Amino acid sequence: MGMLLIPFACHAQAEVTDADFCRNGLFPREQEHLSLGVVQGRPGEKVHFLDDMDGCPSKGAMCMRAAYLVPGDKILVGERSADWACVWYQGRKQEFVSWVPSKNVALLPAPPLDPVRDWVGLWSDGLSTIRLSPSKVDGKLRISSRLRWDGGVDPAGERRMNYGGMAGTIEVRGAKATGAEGDCQVRLTRIGKYLVADDNGECGGMNVRHTGMYFRR
Repeated sequence: MGMLLIPFACHAQAEVTDADFCRNGLFPREQEHLSLGVVQGRPGEKVHFLDDMDGCPSKGAMCMRAAYLVPGDKILVGERSADWACVWYQGRKQEFVSWVPSKNVALLPAPPLDPVRDWVGLWSDGLSTIRLSPSKVDGKLRISSRLRWDGGVDPAGERRMNYGGMAGTIEVRGAKATGAEGDCQVRLTRIGKYLVADDNGECGGMNVRHTGMYFRR
Protein backbone atom coordinates (compact mmCIF):
# COMPACT_ATOMS: atom_id res chain seq x y z
CA MET A 1 0.00 0.00 0.00
CA GLY A 2 1.18 3.56 -0.67
CA MET A 3 0.41 7.17 0.17
CA LEU A 4 -0.32 8.80 3.49
CA LEU A 5 -3.76 8.72 4.97
CA ILE A 6 -5.56 12.04 4.83
CA PRO A 7 -7.65 12.54 8.01
CA PHE A 8 -11.27 11.65 7.42
CA ALA A 9 -13.40 14.75 7.12
CA CYS A 10 -16.90 14.76 8.58
CA HIS A 11 -19.40 17.01 6.82
CA ALA A 12 -22.07 18.07 9.26
CA GLN A 13 -24.60 18.90 6.54
CA ALA A 14 -24.26 15.60 4.67
CA GLU A 15 -27.31 13.36 4.43
CA VAL A 16 -26.36 9.71 4.62
CA THR A 17 -27.90 6.42 5.62
CA ASP A 18 -26.34 3.63 7.66
CA ALA A 19 -25.81 1.70 4.43
CA ASP A 20 -23.47 4.44 3.17
CA PHE A 21 -21.05 4.22 6.09
CA CYS A 22 -17.77 2.34 5.83
CA ARG A 23 -15.36 3.35 8.59
CA ASN A 24 -13.19 2.04 11.41
CA GLY A 25 -15.61 2.08 14.34
CA LEU A 26 -18.43 0.39 12.47
CA PHE A 27 -16.53 -2.29 10.57
CA PRO A 28 -16.17 -4.80 13.48
CA ARG A 29 -19.91 -4.54 14.14
CA GLU A 30 -20.81 -5.94 10.70
CA GLN A 31 -19.62 -9.51 11.20
CA GLU A 32 -22.25 -11.39 9.24
CA HIS A 33 -20.58 -11.05 5.85
CA LEU A 34 -16.88 -10.86 6.70
CA SER A 35 -14.57 -12.48 4.16
CA LEU A 36 -10.88 -12.61 3.42
CA GLY A 37 -9.94 -10.85 0.21
CA VAL A 38 -7.13 -9.64 -2.01
CA VAL A 39 -6.91 -6.52 -4.15
CA GLN A 40 -6.79 -7.19 -7.86
CA GLY A 41 -6.02 -4.94 -10.82
CA ARG A 42 -3.47 -4.08 -13.45
CA PRO A 43 0.23 -4.16 -12.45
CA GLY A 44 1.03 -0.87 -10.72
CA GLU A 45 -2.64 0.18 -10.50
CA LYS A 46 -3.62 2.34 -7.52
CA VAL A 47 -6.98 1.35 -6.04
CA HIS A 48 -7.98 4.44 -4.10
CA PHE A 49 -10.17 4.41 -1.03
CA LEU A 50 -13.47 6.28 -1.43
CA ASP A 51 -15.33 8.51 1.04
CA ASP A 52 -18.72 7.56 2.49
CA MET A 53 -20.30 11.03 2.80
CA ASP A 54 -22.08 13.47 0.45
CA GLY A 55 -23.36 10.79 -1.90
CA CYS A 56 -20.16 8.79 -1.89
CA PRO A 57 -19.00 6.30 -2.97
CA SER A 58 -21.54 6.46 -5.81
CA LYS A 59 -19.94 9.63 -7.21
CA GLY A 60 -16.87 7.60 -8.13
CA ALA A 61 -13.74 9.67 -8.80
CA MET A 62 -15.21 12.64 -6.90
CA CYS A 63 -15.02 10.51 -3.73
CA MET A 64 -11.39 9.47 -4.17
CA ARG A 65 -9.11 9.73 -1.15
CA ALA A 66 -5.31 10.02 -1.26
CA ALA A 67 -4.76 6.64 0.41
CA TYR A 68 -4.80 3.64 -1.90
CA LEU A 69 -4.22 -0.10 -2.17
CA VAL A 70 -2.27 -1.98 -4.81
CA PRO A 71 -2.90 -5.41 -6.40
CA GLY A 72 -1.92 -8.19 -4.02
CA ASP A 73 -2.75 -6.33 -0.78
CA LYS A 74 -4.59 -8.65 1.63
CA ILE A 75 -7.81 -7.20 3.06
CA LEU A 76 -10.90 -8.04 5.05
CA VAL A 77 -14.13 -7.50 3.16
CA GLY A 78 -17.37 -6.49 4.88
CA GLU A 79 -20.54 -5.16 3.27
CA ARG A 80 -20.45 -5.22 -0.52
CA SER A 81 -22.63 -4.71 -3.55
CA ALA A 82 -22.15 -5.11 -7.27
CA ASP A 83 -20.32 -1.76 -7.35
CA TRP A 84 -18.60 -1.19 -3.98
CA ALA A 85 -16.99 -3.16 -1.17
CA CYS A 86 -16.25 -1.97 2.36
CA VAL A 87 -12.72 -3.18 3.16
CA TRP A 88 -10.32 -3.12 6.12
CA TYR A 89 -6.56 -3.02 5.61
CA GLN A 90 -3.81 -3.12 8.23
CA GLY A 91 -1.00 -0.78 7.26
CA ARG A 92 2.42 -0.64 8.84
CA LYS A 93 1.34 1.96 11.41
CA GLN A 94 -2.45 2.13 11.31
CA GLU A 95 -5.58 0.60 9.89
CA PHE A 96 -7.49 1.88 6.88
CA VAL A 97 -11.21 1.29 6.35
CA SER A 98 -13.19 2.59 3.38
CA TRP A 99 -15.01 1.74 0.19
CA VAL A 100 -13.24 0.47 -2.92
CA PRO A 101 -14.69 -0.69 -6.26
CA SER A 102 -15.95 -4.27 -6.05
CA LYS A 103 -14.26 -5.05 -9.37
CA ASN A 104 -10.91 -4.65 -7.58
CA VAL A 105 -11.76 -7.17 -4.84
CA ALA A 106 -11.38 -10.94 -5.07
CA LEU A 107 -12.73 -13.01 -2.19
CA LEU A 108 -10.57 -15.76 -0.74
CA PRO A 109 -11.73 -18.97 0.97
CA ALA A 110 -11.35 -18.98 4.73
CA PRO A 111 -9.05 -21.74 5.99
CA PRO A 112 -10.57 -24.31 8.37
CA LEU A 113 -10.37 -23.48 12.07
CA ASP A 114 -9.48 -25.73 14.97
CA PRO A 115 -12.19 -25.08 17.61
CA VAL A 116 -9.56 -24.62 20.34
CA ARG A 117 -6.07 -24.02 18.94
CA ASP A 118 -7.11 -21.26 16.55
CA TRP A 119 -8.98 -19.35 19.28
CA VAL A 120 -6.96 -19.59 22.47
CA GLY A 121 -4.40 -16.94 23.37
CA LEU A 122 -4.12 -13.31 24.38
CA TRP A 123 -5.61 -10.96 21.79
CA SER A 124 -5.13 -7.18 21.71
CA ASP A 125 -6.38 -4.22 19.68
CA GLY A 126 -3.76 -1.91 21.16
CA LEU A 127 -5.82 -0.66 24.13
CA SER A 128 -7.94 -3.62 25.20
CA THR A 129 -7.22 -7.33 25.56
CA ILE A 130 -9.26 -10.52 25.25
CA ARG A 131 -7.83 -13.72 26.69
CA LEU A 132 -9.34 -17.00 25.49
CA SER A 133 -8.41 -20.23 27.22
CA PRO A 134 -9.61 -23.85 27.19
CA SER A 135 -12.67 -24.74 29.25
CA LYS A 136 -13.80 -28.06 30.69
CA VAL A 137 -17.22 -27.44 29.17
CA ASP A 138 -17.52 -29.08 25.75
CA GLY A 139 -17.82 -26.60 22.90
CA LYS A 140 -16.91 -23.61 25.05
CA LEU A 141 -13.87 -21.51 25.88
CA ARG A 142 -13.20 -19.24 28.82
CA ILE A 143 -13.03 -15.51 28.13
CA SER A 144 -11.44 -12.82 30.25
CA SER A 145 -11.38 -9.33 28.77
CA ARG A 146 -9.95 -6.04 29.97
CA LEU A 147 -11.31 -3.06 28.11
CA ARG A 148 -10.19 0.55 28.12
CA TRP A 149 -11.54 3.67 26.48
CA ASP A 150 -9.13 6.58 26.15
CA GLY A 151 -10.98 9.88 25.97
CA GLY A 152 -7.90 12.07 25.86
CA VAL A 153 -7.40 15.01 28.21
CA ASP A 154 -10.27 17.05 29.66
CA PRO A 155 -10.20 20.87 30.01
CA ALA A 156 -8.75 20.50 33.53
CA GLY A 157 -5.80 18.52 32.16
CA GLU A 158 -6.98 15.17 33.55
CA ARG A 159 -6.95 12.08 31.35
CA ARG A 160 -10.38 10.62 30.68
CA MET A 161 -10.29 6.83 30.98
CA ASN A 162 -13.15 4.36 31.33
CA TYR A 163 -12.77 0.63 31.90
CA GLY A 164 -14.73 -2.57 31.56
CA GLY A 165 -14.58 -6.22 30.59
CA MET A 166 -16.08 -9.61 31.32
CA ALA A 167 -15.20 -13.07 32.58
CA GLY A 168 -17.11 -16.20 31.65
CA THR A 169 -17.45 -18.67 28.80
CA ILE A 170 -18.10 -18.38 25.10
CA GLU A 171 -19.64 -20.99 22.83
CA VAL A 172 -17.73 -21.57 19.59
CA ARG A 173 -19.55 -22.57 16.43
CA GLY A 174 -17.23 -22.66 13.45
CA ALA A 175 -15.81 -19.17 12.94
CA LYS A 176 -18.31 -17.54 15.32
CA ALA A 177 -18.57 -17.39 19.09
CA THR A 178 -20.94 -15.78 21.56
CA GLY A 179 -20.95 -15.35 25.33
CA ALA A 180 -22.42 -13.32 28.15
CA GLU A 181 -21.82 -12.25 31.73
CA GLY A 182 -24.77 -10.52 33.32
CA ASP A 183 -25.99 -7.81 30.94
CA CYS A 184 -22.76 -7.95 28.90
CA GLN A 185 -23.14 -9.89 25.64
CA VAL A 186 -20.20 -10.38 23.29
CA ARG A 187 -19.86 -11.89 19.83
CA LEU A 188 -16.63 -12.85 18.12
CA THR A 189 -15.50 -13.89 14.65
CA ARG A 190 -12.21 -15.64 13.82
CA ILE A 191 -11.00 -14.91 10.31
CA GLY A 192 -7.48 -15.04 8.94
CA LYS A 193 -5.14 -13.74 11.64
CA TYR A 194 -7.83 -11.59 13.23
CA LEU A 195 -10.30 -11.86 16.09
CA VAL A 196 -13.19 -9.49 15.37
CA ALA A 197 -15.18 -8.48 18.44
CA ASP A 198 -18.36 -6.57 19.23
CA ASP A 199 -20.78 -6.34 22.14
CA ASN A 200 -24.09 -4.82 23.18
CA GLY A 201 -22.63 -1.78 24.94
CA GLU A 202 -23.23 -3.18 28.43
CA CYS A 203 -19.69 -4.35 29.24
CA GLY A 204 -18.19 -1.37 31.05
CA GLY A 205 -18.15 2.38 31.51
CA MET A 206 -19.28 4.98 29.01
CA ASN A 207 -17.91 4.35 25.50
CA VAL A 208 -16.23 1.11 26.63
CA ARG A 209 -16.81 -1.77 24.20
CA HIS A 210 -15.14 -4.93 22.98
CA THR A 211 -15.70 -3.63 19.45
CA GLY A 212 -12.47 -3.84 17.46
CA MET A 213 -9.99 -5.88 15.45
CA TYR A 214 -7.70 -7.94 17.68
CA PHE A 215 -4.33 -9.57 16.94
CA ARG A 216 -2.89 -12.49 18.87
CA ARG A 217 0.10 -11.44 20.95
